[in-house]
Amino acid sequence: MNSIKICFKKFSLYKFGEILFLIGIFFLCSSIVISGIFLIFSLIIGSFLKYLNSKNMQDKWNFPFLLCSFLILLSSLMQKFILPNYFKEIWDPNLSLIGMANWIPFFWVFWSCQIYTNNQFKRKRFALILVSGTFPLLLTGFGQFFFSWTGPFDIFNGLIIWYQRPIESPGGLSGLFSNQNYAGSWLNLVWPFCIAFAIEKTKNLVKKSTSICFLLSVGFAIFLTYSRNAWAGLLFAFPLVIVQEGLIWLIIFSVVISVILLFLISPIFSGDIQNILGNFIPNKILLEFTKEGYKDLDATRIDILKSALEIINMRPLIGMGAASFTAIYTFKNNFYKGHSHNLFTELAISYGLPVAIIFGLTIITILIFSYYVIFLKNINSKKIDFFERAYWASVFFFFLSQLVDIQYFDGKISIVAWILLATLKNIIDEKQFSASKNKNLIINNFQ
Repeated sequence: MNSIKICFKKFSLYKFGEILFLIGIFFLCSSIVISGIFLIFSLIIGSFLKYLNSKNMQDKWNFPFLLCSFLILLSSLMQKFILPNYFKEIWDPNLSLIGMANWIPFFWVFWSCQIYTNNQFKRKRFALILVSGTFPLLLTGFGQFFFSWTGPFDIFNGLIIWYQRPIESPGGLSGLFSNQNYAGSWLNLVWPFCIAFAIEKTKNLVKKSTSICFLLSVGFAIFLTYSRNAWAGLLFAFPLVIVQEGLIWLIIFSVVISVILLFLISPIFSGDIQNILGNFIPNKILLEFTKEGYKDLDATRIDILKSALEIINMRPLIGMGAASFTAIYTFKNNFYKGHSHNLFTELAISYGLPVAIIFGLTIITILIFSYYVIFLKNINSKKIDFFERAYWASVFFFFLSQLVDIQYFDGKISIVAWILLATLKNIIDEKQFSASKNKNLIINNFQ
């Protein structure tokens, strides 16, 4: 009887945490403060419930991130109290301690949120809430782009206040975010789910119409961001979500797009045909891929990467400290760059190569394992789980995009990215458990 009461209490606590979690996800795009209140309490509940299950505490996927946490803390303390500060006039070692907030709390998010996305029903519901919560971004973004809405706007008697910047050439739609690249990154995270909902079979006309409207709206908003990363995600998500051999078709699709762009912008192919084809493409788009669009840049991505590698080489094992790239780069080049435009070099600069390597290899391992169980394990099956494919496509393209730019440091985006990564881990565990269960069933029947 007591065990029944305990189970009932656990279930009730879980349902309460689940409601808080979904409310937090719904408000995440529009208000990180309101969302954070709900999410923190839901994740505390998730942590407590996972703590009660000793198997969850021994989960092998936790150990790389625990090791990263230890190394980040060690690096920060050494930068603060032991190592010499060669740039003390321009960089404060306290920034490394503050910078830990970009990493260690999210390792906890990865662990504690898994209880809320550990089956197909929960994953689909999470995707629905995430896409629905994007509506304020679409509304404000379209208003900003077409009607010059700049706000401030408030709802709930001032509980949520939105400020928007006017669009300045050559900028694009940014909506609730600080610039179009951040808006594009968020939209890319939800875009694969819009595809999954739109192609889902249903006889409910309202549901189908709403899904298609969101698909068209999110796709159009991504286009209006004028972000190259966002455009790439817009195009490449389709083969990953829809086609059976998603990654193979993604590679083929990438080659085709690259050849087309090369033909359109390369001086080797200049001539009447190139000019005629160029007339069908808006000049704004062509500028994003031609030298004319970059002539006013003070540094290329290659220049920034070279500088990042030089800074890493100064202290490869421990790192130079969080935000040190900005200070050192500005000091050496006399102009400002907010980050190294690569998440993994940024992590190596901040806390050392061991942290970046462990973190990178863990992300790659989760992507490889989850790709196998989602795409390859049942490759001959006619039944395709488009939502699981959407999760993989969303995480894959997010981390791929962080190789050439960093939107990770926006709290809204990083929260979603870590929850999606945790969901891929859940999918791996679920498929492995199912395979193990079937194997034991076969053995028992044979015996």
